[in-house]
Amino acid sequence: MSEAERADAVVHWRELALAVLTAAGAASLTDAAAGDEPGPGRAVIVLEDVDADGVAIHASFHPELQDLGGGEIAGTPAQIAALELLDALGADAEAESE
Repeated sequence: MSEAERADAVVHWRELALAVLTAAGAASLTDAAAGDEPGPGRAVIVLEDVDADGVAIHASFHPELQDLGGGEIAGTPAQIAALELLDALGADAEAESE
């Protein structure tokens, strides 16, 4: 396996592990896991150092967000707040690169 393939594999497995851990945590902490009424929504944002001055941002949502079409997304209040935070982080990154 080449160095580039190894790096891609690490990224892939890290993202997969984040998704699995988020889903497991959400399932174990909500009434939805017991079959009762739906539990609260969750958004997990992970900030990870990359290289000397870079930051990778990962986000996972439970339950999954719903695409309503036309650029509209449906989610719980916590999930929508997380999306707004991610948008702000993206805008800050764009401003720094200009």
